[in-house]
Amino acid sequence: MSSILSNKGISLVLALLHTLIWSCKEKPVINKPFNEVKVTRQITPEIKELLQFAKIPFTDTTTVSRLIQFKLIDENGEVRLSDSEENTKAYRNLIKGKATSVLPIFEIIGSDQVILVVQNRGNIGNIWAKILLNKKSKETLDISFDHMAESEGYGAGITLGTFENQFVGKVLDPVSNSFGLNQKGKVLIMGVHMIDGISGATITSKATVEMMNRGMQKYQNYLDQTSDHLKEFMDQ
Repeated sequence: MSSILSNKGISLVLALLHTLIWSCKEKPVINKPFNEVKVTRQITPEIKELLQFAKIPFTDTTTVSRLIQFKLIDENGEVRLSDSEENTKAYRNLIKGKATSVLPIFEIIGSDQVILVVQNRGNIGNIWAKILLNKKSKETLDISFDHMAESEGYGAGITLGTFENQFVGKVLDPVSNSFGLNQKGKVLIMGVHMIDGISGATITSKATVEMMNRGMQKYQNYLDQTSDHLKEFMDQ
């Protein structure tokens, strides 16, 4: 009798072991998700420069797409959406004087303001301008000229506030010459808003005024779109 019970006990233990072993084999393996590593893309120096120009507060961890809507005028003259990388590349090409078929547009989200960039050849090297514009009224709110190699005391004077301020607070006309040039009492360029050129820097002064006029004409499709949107809003 005890032998039978012993054999039954052994059989029961073996059965339990078999069940445990089988359940371990069949237990599904749950893959734990990897913790995502959040990568913060640094704002490029060029975009920082533009944000500072427009007096927009930011930090190195700011999501720039929440501050700026990036657009481009492409090689066909059409306005399309862009991104920070593409606009930065276009901006770099402009200020370096490289041939480019696109123009960057930096719309400031939550406002009617936009930053446009134009460039030209000065007396010695490339010159360019950052223009803060009300895209609806087309009034210049601020402007910053810069250059690559103009002479100090002469062409480099385009960066002085006394010269730049002549372009601020003016309504631009992308069809005709928004700006004209007076140089030593002579009208060298006819325009709606006359600019006094820099003494001893006729070539750079002329190149700057031409840059503003031709640059705005290149942005005409974009500026016309913003005007059409304003007209539709007013007609509603």
